[in-house]
This record gives sequence, C-alpha cells and structure tokens, in this order.
Amino acid sequence: MKSRLLLVGLGLLACVAFIPASRADDAKAAAANVPNADLIPPDAGEAGPASAPTGKEWPKPSQAQFDEGKRVFQNRCARCHGWNMVNLGSIAFDLRQFPHDDATRFFHDVRYGKKAMPAWKGILSEEDIADVWSYVRMGGKM
Repeated sequence: MKSRLLLVGLGLLACVAFIPASRADDAKAAAANVPNADLIPPDAGEAGPASAPTGKEWPKPSQAQFDEGKRVFQNRCARCHGWNMVNLGSIAFDLRQFPHDDATRFFHDVRYGKKAMPAWKGILSEEDIADVWSYVRMGGKM
C-alpha cells in the first residue's frame, strides 16, 4: 500500500513538474522567437488603447518576414482586402490607404475586428499579425 501511494505521489509530482509556471511565461518564450516582439503593441482589450503610439520605430522587415506576411495576408486577408491589397470595391478597408505608422491601430483592429471585419485574435498568432503588419506597412512592396 505504501509503495502504491509513493508511486502515485511521484507520478503527480512528475506531472506538476512539467506544467508551465504561467501563460505569461509561455507568451514570453513565444515572443522571444518573434522579430521585433518588443515593438508589438500590448493588447489593450476590446475597448482599444488609450493612446495610439505610432509604428515609426519599426525597422524595415527582413525579406523572410515580409514574405511570410504576404503569405498570411493572401491566405487570410486577401479574400476581403484584395490580392496584393488591391481592393476591387468590396466593403473592406483599402489597406493601401492604411497609415504605415500606426501599428497600434492595426494590431487592435486585427485582434478585435472592426465593422464588417471579424476578430482574428486566437486565430492568428501575434507573430502572424506582426508579419502581416510588415507586409501592409511596406505597401505590399519590398
């Protein structure tokens, strides 16, 4: 009986040892692999940020980040916003006109949606959104 309890206790201890300390730790670990993760605007919730700092401090994206942003855009966004951001008259915002220095607004609108646009939080990762931002803020041209 004692050996059975000992085995159960060791099994529980082993399980607990593999549980991450917190989701914040997971987010930090994931963010470590995201280019410019320190520039991604914090999630201010559905109400939106109190102030919108500009995205001017974003460096030019790498070719790989731009290409990944274009890929995600074409797979997820082009249906409404148009291939290569050329909007052919749908109700979607013409992203060629989006301010290329307003990362906070972009991240908020993608996370929570706006008007007819659905929310992408939980569908697109922060890295995906950052990649699409790299594509959009460069006007689709590298």
